[in-house]
Amino acid sequence: MRVSAIAFTLLAGLAPTVHAGGQAVFPDLDEAVRTAFWPGVYGNGGSTLYCGKTFSDNEGGAIGTAHIYNVKQIKSALRCLTDSQCALITPQYIFMVSDLHNLYPTEARIETGRRNAVFGDLKSQNRKPNDLGCGTQATFHVIEPRDEAKGNVARAIFYMHREYRLPIGEQLDVLKQWNRMDPPDEEEKLRNARIAQLQGVRNVFIDNPQLADELTGD
Repeated sequence: MRVSAIAFTLLAGLAPTVHAGGQAVFPDLDEAVRTAFWPGVYGNGGSTLYCGKTFSDNEGGAIGTAHIYNVKQIKSALRCLTDSQCALITPQYIFMVSDLHNLYPTEARIETGRRNAVFGDLKSQNRKPNDLGCGTQATFHVIEPRDEAKGNVARAIFYMHREYRLPIGEQLDVLKQWNRMDPPDEEEKLRNARIAQLQGVRNVFIDNPQLADELTGD
């Protein structure tokens, strides 16, 4: 997705003003991934979100990049269909989808299996989930990752809600439970610091996980 600087300026003049939080450094997802995510956040390697697979670099693209609050859900929240329409309605859209706090390295097979499911507890589902591997299961509507990834997922969603006023929905209580059961580890804290250096905004729910208890989802 790419919106030129001229087009963005024109769109910003036509669209209503929105919440001024979030990042304002990377207006293009592909460029953010290429120039900041891999070399800046994971330049020394890391581990994938869903499986915890360690890697020394992005292995020639073998490890993919995925949104936690995914692009289709962002578009649904903004009530738009295409990138250009979303940028027209909400100029901040181009920064939302490029925000590094909402991106994680993942196995492509699991992200494909996720489709557009929202994160949640599968105990409430009446359907038998598909086993995507690495402790991750999903139905068509809901995905539940391994326990070690649940806190990361919750805090990324809380961040997108706080900074861009994106809705959390009925999974708020579940995500709060995940935040408590899987507190930030050193890898997540280091990632938060690196991203803050690159785009100037920290995820406060990593710095202070207890803030999530105050969220109402509004």
